[in-house]
Amino acid sequence: MAKKFKVKTGYTFFGKIVRKITRIVKRRPKFIGLEEARLEDKCIIIANHNGAGGPFTYKTFLDKKFMIWGAHPMCEGYHSRRKYLYHIFYRQKLGYSKLKAFLLSVSFGLISKFTYNYAGIIPVYYDLRVGLTYRYSIECLNKGVSTLIFPENSNGGYKEKIEEFYSGFIHLAKMYYNRYNVDLPIYSMYYNKKPKTIVIGKPMYLQELLKEHDEKEVLEIFRNYLNSLRDEVPEKTKKSKSDKLDADLAA
Repeated sequence: MAKKFKVKTGYTFFGKIVRKITRIVKRRPKFIGLEEARLEDKCIIIANHNGAGGPFTYKTFLDKKFMIWGAHPMCEGYHSRRKYLYHIFYRQKLGYSKLKAFLLSVSFGLISKFTYNYAGIIPVYYDLRVGLTYRYSIECLNKGVSTLIFPENSNGGYKEKIEEFYSGFIHLAKMYYNRYNVDLPIYSMYYNKKPKTIVIGKPMYLQELLKEHDEKEVLEIFRNYLNSLRDEVPEKTKKSKSDKLDADLAA
């Protein structure tokens, strides 16, 4: 059974320790903000998942209050977590062998409850309970906690260039506007492993886009824009990071 949902407005004592240790052992990515983009306190963020490392990197290094949309089985009991990790995450999305997926799902299934609590997950349902996903998201937004959503269709694995978007974030933005007459800013964010950067795009607003486009076209606008951020890493950034690494190794 999934526990009662609670908006995560800060870190627990355990979460603060985990975050501090992770920031020490994990190299901080370089943040690149297009047009000096600054995330507002109440917004929707869409991002690429980038395998297993993306969500944890966002949560560790992005200094912003936000909760993350995640598959609901990972918010439930051990059996549900292990089953999802084996069949969906490791086998289907990451393409691991049966043995590797089994070993990882059994072991990570034990500690995933703590890592997901640290991350702050909004369970995403694909049945009649989907209304809970939107209700929880709105609760977060009303408390100044943004929502981070991975809209890519990753059934065939995580790709550098995203081929298809799901429209959940559009439905959330529309629902919030219909209820509160607030057109939330939607930020696109792309995590590159090499060079290690997080590119934050300019905010876009659903109601403005709907004046000239239908929802299907808007979805493609967001997908293309997110993909375009992948290339927003200047050559000098790549060179300087490489030079720094060489200097560190020589020291």
